[in-house]
Amino acid sequence: MKNYILIFFLLLFSSIFSQNDLKAEELLNKVSDKIDSSNNYSINFTYTIEKETNSNGSILISKEKYYLDFMGIIQVCDSKNIYTIVPENQEILISEISKEKSQTISPSKLLSFYREGYFVKWYELKINSNDKIQYLKLIPIEPNSQISHLLMGINTVNNDIFKLIEIGKNKNKTILEVNSILYNINIDKDKFIFNKDNYKDYYIEYI
Repeated sequence: MKNYILIFFLLLFSSIFSQNDLKAEELLNKVSDKIDSSNNYSINFTYTIEKETNSNGSILISKEKYYLDFMGIIQVCDSKNIYTIVPENQEILISEISKEKSQTISPSKLLSFYREGYFVKWYELKINSNDKIQYLKLIPIEPNSQISHLLMGINTVNNDIFKLIEIGKNKNKTILEVNSILYNINIDKDKFIFNKDNYKDYYIEYI
């Protein structure tokens, strides 16, 4: 009986692996190697919803820690808790990462989320100025996902992610375009530390 179970899982794994495109996996490995060899990286990006709303933002990532500045809101993660700071309302929301349940991509996984949970296919090549942007199609393995698929554009000159397009099953489209990436930059040692004393007039809520 145990042998039959083992054979079943081997066949299942083989089936999942075979659905990935070898060329796509090789390109993703180059992207992963560049990310893994870096201590940290900062990203300036533009986020677009259905070609209507454009918002610029920036994020600094170091392993599981990050500092996100987006749409007037600052989010700090120290790898255990997430601190969402809303200056307009003088409000701070504090949540534990272990309790976070969401289908959205965690900011700390912005350049590495693709490593699990997706079938990967080779897609189309586009020329952007002097750069060659190779798109890959990522299809969620989870059948109940609200995402139909994602298109990831990778600059084959420097192996950086250039654009990420998410297509929902409801046909909604969101686009994250990477304007610049810097690796191994100097970071203030307190960048990922939330200091309550800096927000004495703020309302703080634990969620």
